[in-house]
Amino acid sequence: MNSADQLIQASGQRATPVRSAVLGILMETDAALSHAEILDRLQALGEFDRVTVYRVLDWLVEHGLLHKVAGAGRAWRFRLTRNETMHRHAHFQCNQCGRIFCLPDVQPVLPKKVPASFSVESIELNLKGICDDCSRVAAE
Repeated sequence: MNSADQLIQASGQRATPVRSAVLGILMETDAALSHAEILDRLQALGEFDRVTVYRVLDWLVEHGLLHKVAGAGRAWRFRLTRNETMHRHAHFQCNQCGRIFCLPDVQPVLPKKVPASFSVESIELNLKGICDDCSRVAAE
């Protein structure tokens, strides 16, 4: 059993080949990936239906194993959720390569006052600039 299977089963859910393959792809990267990028990486593992992959991504988000990040052009990108009860950290998008990174040590500040009938479920903070890899390439 691989670690993606174990993570799915630890959440009390059933590991299927496509769930495990998609989660495995995201466990191997340090950046948030788009649906198209995930499909490209899945090609090495076999044939996967793009609609099924969309459904699996939604399922993994619903079960707290992934979280979504709004990328350029409002396209969703997906990232492995690491021990988060609420998705509450900043993201960094590189203006050069387009990759999106989670910044778990950068916590958005929860507003001190929201209307009593409101319930905050997530906070988004998106930073944009040049990532370390692109900065090094530019310096060479």
